[in-house]
Order: sequence, then structure tokens, then C-alpha cells
Amino acid sequence: MTKIGNTIIEEGIEEKEIQIIRKTARAIILNDKKEVLMAYSNYYNDFMFPGGGIHHYENPLEALIREMKEELGAINPKIKEPFGYTEEIRYGYHGDHRVFHQISNYYVCEIEGLGEQQLKGNECFYGILPTWSKIDEVIRHNCQILKDEKHQQKGLKTVLLRENQVLTKLKEIMDEKI
Repeated sequence: MTKIGNTIIEEGIEEKEIQIIRKTARAIILNDKKEVLMAYSNYYNDFMFPGGGIHHYENPLEALIREMKEELGAINPKIKEPFGYTEEIRYGYHGDHRVFHQISNYYVCEIEGLGEQQLKGNECFYGILPTWSKIDEVIRHNCQILKDEKHQQKGLKTVLLRENQVLTKLKEIMDEKI
């Protein structure tokens, strides 16, 4: 799998401080209108690719199928091909001061439709909604809120940088095909 962009390092961290390696799997789903299906959070007012952490008993593809069903209510999700991966060095979420090396693997996927979500824990609190959007609109929106109070908390500073890095690469590839 090809690396997308440079490693994103949260301000104030040195790589030698890494304590935990966290692997995630994320879905890139496009429709005929060249819109991308994102997980929009009402709480954070941001867009992220659907997906999340890989449990110790799962491989990346199993984790991604599970995450698409949970976050999107995806009907018959399929993984078509790898897209690439990103790397972040960041703090944990919600006051966790451990340093994570997060590797997020992105896959081009397809679904037959959207059904009932199976949100768990914080996903319910965050108000995750599957949302079809134009890539440029998602990038613009995420850039506008990148510096708000919620996204300046430790552990959250790199999230939208990561997503915009992937969105920008996706847009470049789509523009080349036109």
C-alpha cells in the first residue's frame, strides 16, 4: 500500500516518545455524482471517512466491514482495493497523554445502500451521520473548523489534517481521470 503524504506529527511531540501503535481501517466510498460518503459528526461539526480501530482479533478488512455497518448502516459493504495509508504521531483522545503512532489504511469500497446504523459508545454522543458530499466542500469545511476549540484539544489536532490529506489525494486522482 502506498503512503499518502507526509507523517503528521502533533505539535510538541517527538517520535521517540511513541508508546502505542494504533492501526485503523477507513472506507472511501464514491457515488455516480463523484460525491464521497463521509461520517459527519454533529458534535465536532466535521467530516471523517467511515472507519476506525482494528481490534486485536480482526484483520483490517474485517474491521472495515464492521465499521461500515456500525457507522453507516452499510448494506452489503464490499472492499474493492487498497487506496493508501497515512501516519500520525499524536496524543490520545480525551486527555490521554500517551503518544500514539497511528497508521490509517484507506480502502476503496462500495455499498448497496444505507440502512440502520449500529453506533456504539462515543459514536452516539458524537452524532455520526452518513453524508454524501462533494470532495471540495468537505475539504473547505474541515479547513474552516480546523482551528476551533474542539479540534485544538490534544489528540484531535491531526485528525482533520489526515482526512484532508486523503481527500486531496483522492481529488488529484479523480481529476487525472477526467
